[in-house]
Parts: sequence; C-alpha cells; structure tokens
Amino acid sequence: MPPFDTLWHALRHWAGKTPDRIALREGDGALSYQHLAAQAEGYARFLRSTGVDSGDRVIIVGLNVIEWVVAYLAVMRLGAIVVPANNRISAIQMAELARLLDARLAISDERHQPLFAQAGVKLLSLEAVASLSAQEELPDFASPQAPALISFTSGTTGEPKGALLSTAALCKASEVFRKFFRATSADTTVVIAPMFHNTGFIDQFGQMLLAGGETMLVKEFHRKEAIAAFKAAPATFVTAVPSVLRMLMILDDADAVFGPARTVLFGGSPMPAAWSREMLERWPHLELVHGYGLTEFGCACSFLPPEMIVDFGESVGFPAPDAELRLVGEDGQDVPQGEIGEVWVAGPTRMTEYWGRPEATAQKLSGKWLRTGDYGRMDAAGRLFLDGRRDDIINRGGEKILPSHLESLLAERPEIGYSVVIGVPDPILQQVPVAALEIRPGHEFDEGAARTFLASRLPAYAMPAHFILFDPFPRIASGKVDRRNVREAVIRMLNDRSPNLGDTHET
Repeated sequence: MPPFDTLWHALRHWAGKTPDRIALREGDGALSYQHLAAQAEGYARFLRSTGVDSGDRVIIVGLNVIEWVVAYLAVMRLGAIVVPANNRISAIQMAELARLLDARLAISDERHQPLFAQAGVKLLSLEAVASLSAQEELPDFASPQAPALISFTSGTTGEPKGALLSTAALCKASEVFRKFFRATSADTTVVIAPMFHNTGFIDQFGQMLLAGGETMLVKEFHRKEAIAAFKAAPATFVTAVPSVLRMLMILDDADAVFGPARTVLFGGSPMPAAWSREMLERWPHLELVHGYGLTEFGCACSFLPPEMIVDFGESVGFPAPDAELRLVGEDGQDVPQGEIGEVWVAGPTRMTEYWGRPEATAQKLSGKWLRTGDYGRMDAAGRLFLDGRRDDIINRGGEKILPSHLESLLAERPEIGYSVVIGVPDPILQQVPVAALEIRPGHEFDEGAARTFLASRLPAYAMPAHFILFDPFPRIASGKVDRRNVREAVIRMLNDRSPNLGDTHET
C-alpha cells in the first residue's frame, strides 16, 4: 500500500483501484469509493462557486450521515479548514464559536439549524449536499503543511479551544491507527460515536479510508440502531469508551458486535479488569487495546498491546507509532522512573496551535512538545500509567491526593459501576475529596462498607468526606463522564446543604 500525503490522495487511489468497493454506509444507503470521490468533488465545486477558498473556515453540524462525510471531504478538497462542530452545544456557544473562527459559512442539517440563530454566518443545508454541484475548477491539493481541520476539545462549557491540525497531521493521525491495527481493505468499522469527535473522523473513518476499508455510520446512537448496523456491516474494528462497551456487552445481541471483530479499542478511562476478562472469556479471539489520546495530538499518543490487557489494563501502554513521550517535573526536568510527572508528547500528529488563542497555545506548546496536562508515571518496562489531570490534583491541607488512585480503589467494589473523585473547597483544609458514584443496576451502596474497605488501603487524609450518588452520570458526546458537570453539581449541592439535586443525592 503506498503512503498517502493526504486523505484525498487515499480516496483518489481507492476510487481508481477498487472503484466499486463500498466506502461508506448509513442505514440502507451506501457509496462506493468511486461515487464518494465523485460526490465530494461535485460538492467542492459547488462550495467554490459560493466563494469558499483555501484557508476559509467552514463549520459542519449534523448527525452521522453520508452527507456529513461528503461535506467534510469537499471542504478539505478546496484547501479550506473544516470544523466538525459539536451538535450538543447551545446557540450562544455556537455564536461564540463562529466569531472565534470568523467562519465563512456553516453546513447544517435541518434539525440543528436553530443552533446558528445568533451566529451571523451563512448557512447551507446538509440534506442538499449530494444534489449540489457546479462547473468551477478545483485547486491543486493542499500542501502537507497547510491547515486542514480545527477540532474543539471535549466538553460543552467553558472557553472553546480549537486545535488546528495540518493536512499532514490529520492524515498521519489516521495512518497511526491503520499501521498499529494492521488495517486492510478487508476491514470494516461501525461508527457509534458522533462524527464530530476525533474517534469518528480519525480513528475510524480516516483509518478505513487509508486502508480502503468500509465505514458504517450509525446516524444517532441508540442500542437498537447500533445492533442493526453491526448486523448489516459486521465490524472487524470496534471502538468505544469502556462504559459504552459494557452496555453493548450485556445486550442479548452482543455476539453481533464482538463476534466478527478482530480488535476492540477503548480509551477515555481504564477498562475494569473484570470486564476485560469477561470479554475475553466470551470472545477469546479478540485483541483488546487500551489507547490514550488527545484532541491536540490527533488522538493517538499511546497504546497498550492486547497481550498486556489482563495484567496491566490500567496502563495506557507505550508510545504510538512515531510518537515520543516524556514525564516532566515542576522544575522542567524529566522525572526518574516510577515518579509522577506531567506527560509531554511529541510527534507529527501534534496540533499547530489553538485557533485564535495565542496565550493558551504558548502554555500548551514547548518546542516540539505538547504539554498534556495529564500526570503519570512509568514502570520499569516503560509502560505509562496516568494519575489524573494537573487541575484534578486535590490539595488537602498540603497533602496531595490523586483522584485516579481513589477511583481505582473504588472500582474494586462490586456495587460501584463508575466513580469520579473531585476536590471541593474547604475553609480550613483548602480542599477535601468527595466521591461521586454511579451504582450498578441491581446493587445498593453501603457507605460504611465502602469506608471500611478504603480505610485499610488509604491514609486517613485521603478518605472521601462525602459519597454522592448519581443516576446516571452526565456524559459528553464521546460517552465519557462529564467531570466538570459532576463537579459543579456536587459543589452546588454541598453549598445548598440540600439532600437532593435532581437524580443526585448525598448518602
């Protein structure tokens, strides 16, 4: 397989070599590589006729549909900068996003067009993408150094930060997945994450595009639709956060998801060892891989190989292909093996900058290195273990508490499905730890038993001051728990001294 300079070079290659092979499916619809290339080029000509030029920012908002992918490819074909936007933000946030980008236009499905009510940007219909074309000449392909995509970091609140990836970085990010997972034109994947997330357009669609494989889109994630998609297009590559994988595992039709699969990639949080063991007992042919990624790095920073999942499942493994990792202390020097430091990462998939945020860019980049804001340690074999975010460290009267350590202990309790440990303000101690919990169906939480369990494993200062139950946790688009939302809810509840907050209550 030849190396590709851009995703478009890959699309053109497969459109010529295997024109009739299916590239993209969604429901009963499908596009071959030849037709995908033709539709994307046709829409690129139309966008050109509306005045879109290289470097212009174009926002795309919609569900996981074929038209979304066609528009995504068409914008890139012009050398414009595509912005896959979160369809779950508010109209006010979308207006802030459009102003930050100084966007040329937006392409949205009908359902999400109200998000642009205050954006002051020209709006095109996503549903019309497949039918629009023009006779405009197309420019040469963008250079590898040209900006290609702005991906906004996870979350639905706070100051938006858009990581700018070059044409080469975007292509290389997908190539990292193709290379590590040995993808070929015989491979398939089903996208259940939103396509605006890196998982959708880099890990899955991008990987399959480079390999000449097939991508099935689930328009909007619901269990019934997801199972139908896996049955219609059995996937060899499956990826999701652990909580979503667990939900799929317990379905009656779980064999349709995991039976045909070769590889299951998970990230965002460790997979509980019990879940990994159960998955391998039921589907022993599977290769389970734990990945660690960042929006600012095209997602792929490290992978834990399948042979280490059972014994070292909490580790995020070793550097991804062409990536470099180091752990840096407060003095700016590398920390010794086994000690905790901030994870810095370097490689060809690193972002160029945060769009329109020079101060944030300066704080994030140091030479070739990206400062992740994650703390971690390496064992003697060079495996990386994450120990929480810089901002997550809890300072209780001068004693430092790592939330990830507490969360790891709480995961051993059979009744606890998921936990989030946060620090809340305290007038005397500065901060105290609080454990927010999601209890597994059919189980009850016994605070006394949990405290006894933790007391034998923790110093007294690290014991949670409160245990608060959520049913369920709020989650962001990728399926990960929205820690910021959880923190705000907990602090609000404690400040109000109220025993109830919606579905949340203190034990």
